[in-house]
Amino acid sequence: MATVFSESVGNGNLFETSRVMPRLVRVARRGPVLRPSPTSPGVYGLDMTAGCLHGCSFCHIRGSSRFPGEDRVLFDPFTTERLAEALDEMELPPSRVVLSPSSDPLPSCGEVRDETYKTLDLLFARGIPVQVMTRGRVTRRFVELMERHRERVTVAVALLTMDKSLLSILEPRAASPSGRLADIRRLVLSGIDVEARLEPLIPGLTDTRDNLLPIFSALAESGVGRVVAHYLYIQPGMVGALDRALVPVGWTERLRDDFEGGPVFRLGSLGATKHFPLETRRAGLTRLIALGAECGLSVTTGSSQNPDLPRLR
Repeated sequence: MATVFSESVGNGNLFETSRVMPRLVRVARRGPVLRPSPTSPGVYGLDMTAGCLHGCSFCHIRGSSRFPGEDRVLFDPFTTERLAEALDEMELPPSRVVLSPSSDPLPSCGEVRDETYKTLDLLFARGIPVQVMTRGRVTRRFVELMERHRERVTVAVALLTMDKSLLSILEPRAASPSGRLADIRRLVLSGIDVEARLEPLIPGLTDTRDNLLPIFSALAESGVGRVVAHYLYIQPGMVGALDRALVPVGWTERLRDDFEGGPVFRLGSLGATKHFPLETRRAGLTRLIALGAECGLSVTTGSSQNPDLPRLR
């Protein structure tokens, strides 16, 4: 079941972060705060917001029925209280909760981050394992909280490029790569399970040796051992934003050509998604595995996004 948000009324419920960012709108959440995974029994997703303040041009949330539009992000400041009520009503607690499948739990907005901290604290207090997925900063207070419950938490930090021009068009408001790498080092030193993610890979643009070697070298120095690489997939709702973003680097038409002949998979609640052809992904991931080995890193890919690549899982 989809989570539905109902907007409050009044100018005091709007938080304007800047002229270039969507406005954060306080809301009252209706419907379940936890959404069951369609593929993994016992696993639930929890989104701290509807929409995302990072504004990444490749984000799949634009194809979701819960996406509120480019100009606003919906936020329930009582998420933790609603989560406690939901957990109290469940016969069996979740085997794991994922923060956040359709947003980022650690944007630059302090109000959202504070609520994320409270939510994590509650889940840990209930003994529920958590996976945190982010392109934001995992600051010291979060690391200290996770360290106290490190047997129950995995942190997946996504990286894309160190190139400032690519960053400005693909993930304009995500945390800096240097900041994310520093967080990975701190997490590793604290004994917290960390998964570095390279996503989304775009053939010839973000999967090149020149683009990835600086990231791999920094990851190797951080002590992280596991890297999961995913190639870009597309849905109708995200094509427009991605096309516009890629105009400055002249990649729009090439990207359409690169997807020609690729398969369509169903990725859980995302529905039908278009992927690069098998040989494109196989060749690219083979190169990444070799590059990772040069740096002492183990590179794998997710089976759900690549069901036709069993030998590379």
